Amino acid sequence: MTIIEPHKKSHFYAYFFYIGAILFVTAIASISLYNANVRLKYAVSAQEKALQELETANADFQNQLHQLLDAGNPDSVSLRQSLVSERNPQYLELKSLAAF
Repeated sequence: MTIIEPHKKSHFYAYFFYIGAILFVTAIASISLYNANVRLKYAVSAQEKALQELETANADFQNQLHQLLDAGNPDSVSLRQSLVSERNPQYLELKSLAAF
C-alpha cells in the first residue's frame, strides 16, 4: 500500500493546551498580585496607626515642654529648681590680646 498523502496532525489540542497554560499563569499572577496589594494595604494602615500614636506622644511631650519653659511665670520655675535670685550679678568678660 502506498501512502500518497501523509496523515496531517491536527494542532487543535496544542492550541487548547497553550491557551489553558496562559490562562492558568494569568490566574496565578492575578492572585499573587491581589495578595501583594492586600498585604501592602495592611502594612500601610498599621504604619498610619503607629504614626498617629507617635503624633499623640509628640503632642504630649511638646505640651510638657511648653509648661516647663513657660515664660509667663518664671518665679515658679526658679522655685522648682531651687534657684536664688542674685542681687549683684557678676558677669564673665572675655579679654583677648588681639584687637578687632
